[in-house]
Amino acid sequence: MPEEIAMTIRPRFLNRLLPCFALVTLLTGCAAFRAEPPEVALVGLQVENLTLSHAILTADLSLFNPNDFSINVRDVRYTLSINNIRVAQGTSLDGIRINAHQYGQMPLRLSTSYFNLLRLGPLLEQNKPLPYEISGEVTLGNYLVGSRSRSFSKKGTLDLSELSGKAAAPDATP
Repeated sequence: MPEEIAMTIRPRFLNRLLPCFALVTLLTGCAAFRAEPPEVALVGLQVENLTLSHAILTADLSLFNPNDFSINVRDVRYTLSINNIRVAQGTSLDGIRINAHQYGQMPLRLSTSYFNLLRLGPLLEQNKPLPYEISGEVTLGNYLVGSRSRSFSKKGTLDLSELSGKAAAPDATP
C-alpha cells in the first residue's frame, strides 16, 4: 500500500515541478530579449605569434553590463579597423557571464595579413595613438533558451607602439 501512495505522489510532484522548471527557464531566456547590450571598448592589442603569411594578435575587449541583472554574452562577432584600415574580423571563442553593473573581459584572437600591417607601418613610426573602430554584434542569452544579437560600434584611440617594438616614453611629470 505505501508503494501505491508513493507512485501516485511522484507523478503529481513531477507534474508540478516540470511547469516550474519551464517557467524559470523561460524567464531567464527572456532576459536576453529585454537586456541592453553591453558597452564595448578595446583595451589592448598584443602580437601573439608571427607566421610566414600573417600575424596572430590578441585583443582585449572590455564589456560593461548596464543592466540591473546579469547577462550571458554567448559570442561577439566583430570587425576591427585601425585608421580606416580593416585589420581583422572574426568571432570570439568563449562566452562570459557579466553581473549587473560590472565589467567583464573577453580576449579575442585576431589574424591579420602582413599587407595590413605594412599599411600601418608609417603610422606606427610616428609613435602616436591611432584611431580605431570595432563594430559587430553581441549575442546575448543561453544556448538552450532564446538568444538575441545586438549591434555595437565603438570608436577610440589605441597606442600601438608595442607593435613597432618601441617602448612608450615614460611620463615626464615630476
